[in-house]
Amino acid sequence: MDNANTVSAEVDAAVIEALHEALESGELVLFVGGGISAAAGLPTWRQLVDLLVERVREQTSDEVAIAEVASLARSQRYSEALGAAEQALGPAEFNAFVEDALDDEGLDPPRIAIAIAALRDKLRAVLTTNLNHLLERAFGFEWDTMWRVTDEVAWRRRFILKLHGTLKEPHSWVFARERFLASIAPPDVRKSLTTVLSRCPVLFIGFGRADGNFDEMLTDIHALSGASPPPRFVIAPGSSLTPLRRKTLADMGFLLLPYDTPDGSHDRVLAILERTCAPRPRAITSRGRSILPPPIPDLELPPSSSPLGALYDLPPDSAPYDDTVTMTGALEASRRERVSAPPASPIEVFFSYSESNRELRDKLETHLTILKRKGVIRGWHDGEIGAGEERDTALAEHLETAKVILLLISADFLASDFCYDVEMQKAIERHERGEARVIPVILDACDWEGAPFGRLASLPRGGRPVTSWVNQSEAFTDIAKGIRKQVEQLTQNPS
Repeated sequence: MDNANTVSAEVDAAVIEALHEALESGELVLFVGGGISAAAGLPTWRQLVDLLVERVREQTSDEVAIAEVASLARSQRYSEALGAAEQALGPAEFNAFVEDALDDEGLDPPRIAIAIAALRDKLRAVLTTNLNHLLERAFGFEWDTMWRVTDEVAWRRRFILKLHGTLKEPHSWVFARERFLASIAPPDVRKSLTTVLSRCPVLFIGFGRADGNFDEMLTDIHALSGASPPPRFVIAPGSSLTPLRRKTLADMGFLLLPYDTPDGSHDRVLAILERTCAPRPRAITSRGRSILPPPIPDLELPPSSSPLGALYDLPPDSAPYDDTVTMTGALEASRRERVSAPPASPIEVFFSYSESNRELRDKLETHLTILKRKGVIRGWHDGEIGAGEERDTALAEHLETAKVILLLISADFLASDFCYDVEMQKAIERHERGEARVIPVILDACDWEGAPFGRLASLPRGGRPVTSWVNQSEAFTDIAKGIRKQVEQLTQNPS
C-alpha cells in the first residue's frame, strides 16, 4: 500500500490482529453502511438525493423548495435534503419514489455482503443503515431482522438491526437526524444501545465519503460507548479519510484500516476480511520484527480454514495489500519442531481480591486450568495458606515473588484498606521496577480509572466488567486469553 492516506504496514498488521481477536471473541458487532447497497448497483445516499432533486424539479414549480433541496444536496447534508424532498413531494410520492429507487428485488447480494454473511457464526449482531434486504438475503434469512431498538438488543444475539428502517415499511424510515435522535432518546433504548456499545467491539464497514452523516453517527456511537469502550474499527477508502477526519476518528479511539481503490472498486475490503479471518501464524512479522509474543509450547490450537476462502477468489489487486508472507513448509516445520515440555519453573500468578469476590475469583481460576495443567503457571491466593501458617507473612512472601499479579477490581476491593493500601501498592511498586506484571481484572462496575493501576491495560478488553456480560464464561475466557499472552512473553523472556 503506497497511498499517502494509508497507514504503515506495521500499524496495519497490528490493527488487523486486534480485529482478528475481536472476531474470535464472538462479541464483534458489524456496523454496515451504504457501500454494500452501492456494490449491488443501488444508488448511494448522495445519488438518491440527486435523483430526488430531479424529481422535485419535475413535480413542483416551487423554486424555493427546489433550491432548498438542491442546496442541501450540494452541501452533502443528505438527511436534511431527504426531509426537504419529502416536504416538497408529499409523503405518498416521496415514499413511492424512494422505495422504487432502493428496491433490491432481482439483484444478487454483492460479494461483500456474502463475505459478511460468512462471518455470521462469529458475530454477535449486525447494525446497518441500509433499508433494502440485501443483507438479510445474504444471511439466508437465518437471522431475525429488527428495525426498532428495544431492550432485546442488550441481550440478544444473531440479529440484524436496521437503524434507518426497512424498505417495505415506510413508516419505519428514519432519515432526518432529529428523528433518529428522537428514536434513541427513550431511557430504555439508550440503555440497550449503551449496553451493547460499551461491551462489544464494533467494526464499521461500507462507509465512505458519500455518507454525509457518518461522522455525526460516529459521534453518537462514541457518546453511547462509555469511557472505556472495547476496540472500534473502521474499514474505509483511504481517499475518504482526510487528515482532519483521520485525526478526529483517532482522537475518538477508532482504529483505522484504510484501503486503496485504484480501479474504482472496493474489492480490497475483501482482502482485509480475508486477512482478518485467516489462521494466525506463530508470529506476525513486519519489517522483520515480531509484533506478537511467541506462543507457549503445546498450547496452540490447530488452524482452521478461513470462512471466506470457499466463497470467492480474491481479485489479483489484493495481493500487494498483504504485507506478510507465509511459507507453508516452514510453518509446518516449526510446528513439528516445537518443544512439548512445559517450562522448568511454573510462573506464579498471585490473586489479590476482596473476600466478597471469592466466587468470581474461583471462576477465573477455573478458566486458567489449561495453563496450570501444562505446568505453565501456578496460581496462589490466601486460600492456599496451610494450617499453622501465619497469614500476613505468607501473603507478603508470595506477593514479593509472584511474576504475575492479578488485581481483581470491584468497589469492595477499592474500599478494602488491605487490598488497596497494602497489596495493590506493593504490586504497583514491583511492576514499576520491572519485577512483576500487574494486570487489573475488572470484576464489577466501579470508579477505578483514577486509581494508580488505572493506566495499565485491563481485562476483559476495554475494561468491561465481568458482571456486565450476559455470559460470564465469555468474559473469563477473554481474561484467560489475555493472561496467557502475558505469560507467553514471560516464558520466552524470563527476567
